Amino acid sequence: MPQKLPPLPALQAFEAAARHENFAAAAQELNLSQSAVSHRVRGLEHHLGYPLFERLPRGLRLTEAAKAYLPSVRRAFEDILSATSGVFGHRGGKTLHLRAPVSYTALWLGPLVTEFTREFPSIRVNLSSSIWVDRLAVGGTDIELRLGRGHWPGYEARPLFHDALVPVCSAETARHLGSPATPHAIAQHPLVHVMGPEDQWSKFFAHFGVDHAANPNDIGVDSSMAASEMTMTTDRVTLMQEKLATRVHDSGRLVALPDLSITPDEAMYLLTPVTTEPRNGSAVLFENWLMDRLSS
Repeated sequence: MPQKLPPLPALQAFEAAARHENFAAAAQELNLSQSAVSHRVRGLEHHLGYPLFERLPRGLRLTEAAKAYLPSVRRAFEDILSATSGVFGHRGGKTLHLRAPVSYTALWLGPLVTEFTREFPSIRVNLSSSIWVDRLAVGGTDIELRLGRGHWPGYEARPLFHDALVPVCSAETARHLGSPATPHAIAQHPLVHVMGPEDQWSKFFAHFGVDHAANPNDIGVDSSMAASEMTMTTDRVTLMQEKLATRVHDSGRLVALPDLSITPDEAMYLLTPVTTEPRNGSAVLFENWLMDRLSS
């Protein structure tokens, strides 16, 4: 595998030649001679160690390796163009429309958006919230963050992270649970269920081998934000995603019990609509910024 990035002019020549299936047409687009385009493509083939085209009497045919390589090259050029416009405003919008689950918006994404706008003050961010029963946004949203398994027709889904589920309760309830708290002790308390496709509490007790019967005092709510409010002044216990549990724990509002965490089937995904239109440059910039932020 090559250890250095291929030369950008060679990649431009390859992309143009692949699109036109002709060196002459690619040369006209790039304002080069046909021999220069051919030379750059051959240099790229030498760099990669694979042929990219079958040279035919009246044109070109992509090899299988080139067919696999071309989408990534095009996406890279599109990202560079969109990110450039996002930062410098040469083309496209300067407003970014984000949508995320309401609890993540308030406790996790909101602070990140604040950091992003400090770095890129010329970009305006419009942030809207969803709950699990909502459908995906229709139009007007550049990026949506969504918990699930990665399958949403009409959207490209990019995995961001798996967030463990952590029991959370008030400080007083934590004292009653003992140290260390146990799943059996939690089973004796009324619970707050965050409604969704699955009952996470059932999975929690099954994971720890606890036979738990439903408590008539259990309640269900539609967001982790509501669940946290319900546990602050009662003896109830709820399950929250680790990023959210860490935030409320660090704020002193609630106590998280990370030693009793479980891994859910769902992950957080970054969704972008599949479209032939150029992407909002600010959205591409934020997507790359967020991925870098999460990997650091």
